[in-house]
Amino acid sequence: MQVARVLGHATATVKHDSMIGWKLIVLQPLDINNQPDEFPQLAIDPLGARQGDHVFFTSDTKYIQQLTKRKDSPIRFSVQGILDHPPETKSRKPGQ
Repeated sequence: MQVARVLGHATATVKHDSMIGWKLIVLQPLDINNQPDEFPQLAIDPLGARQGDHVFFTSDTKYIQQLTKRKDSPIRFSVQGILDHPPETKSRKPGQ
């Protein structure tokens, strides 16, 4: 599970049957300092996160299979929770 910021939503005119009816969002994964970590990712969102929200997301295959009720789904990421406030930046003190 990792924290990300929602950049926006995506629309797909052609998609796998297991993705029909799911809201697709673009996530920017964040590192421990609340900075962008790697490239943005596409995820399904069963919770209704909005642009700018901070969320927990997962790549847990079993969870996604249970959520979509499909074992053949190509979905890689799914939102699991919406944070009440943005994560705090972790800073190291000199000498640590």
